[in-house]
Amino acid sequence: MSGPAYSPFTTWVQIVYDWLDALKDPNGLKTFVNTTLGETWEEAVGEKLDHQVLMDKVVHYTAAVPARVVYLTAGIDSQRNRFEMYVWGWAPGEEAFLVDKIIIMGRPDEEETLLRVDAAINKKYCHADGTEMTISRVCWDTGGIDGEIVYQRSKKHGVFRVLPVKGASVYGKPVITMPKTRNQRGVYLCEVGRTPQKKFSMPV
Repeated sequence: MSGPAYSPFTTWVQIVYDWLDALKDPNGLKTFVNTTLGETWEEAVGEKLDHQVLMDKVVHYTAAVPARVVYLTAGIDSQRNRFEMYVWGWAPGEEAFLVDKIIIMGRPDEEETLLRVDAAINKKYCHADGTEMTISRVCWDTGGIDGEIVYQRSKKHGVFRVLPVKGASVYGKPVITMPKTRNQRGVYLCEVGRTPQKKFSMPV
């Protein structure tokens, strides 16, 4: 870098101050690198593994639900033209297995679409020991659609079985916060922290 970074009218002293300020904000450093330095931000990743090393770690299930799994949960992501549902199996030590992924196309406010979501929620999975398992707890995203749709389905399936969730407005919140009381719509609207854990629903 030969001059004051990407901002030619910014002094080095100001750049140092900007850098120190950027370190205080999770997104600040990215903004600093992109705008002040004029460089492309690259997310920090661990040591890259050879693809064969990753392939060797793949676990092939002999049944829909692995033997160690004792509990099934699901997370439903709401979009304007579809619902995406991920079913996770949980084993001791919080070991997680992705058991199923279901994409349900259709308008979120149409009953026909919601009936297919109902069927996915009530789907039974074969455990390695031959028994059938059902999904014990579902977290359903209210963002991007009318939250009332999710509220009504929560009441239909059971307010403790299907939990409406919304993303936290700030970083640093717990993975999920279960309210002690129902909201005005009669359901338990949970808050999900803005962390990688939002990708799947953990038992609460």
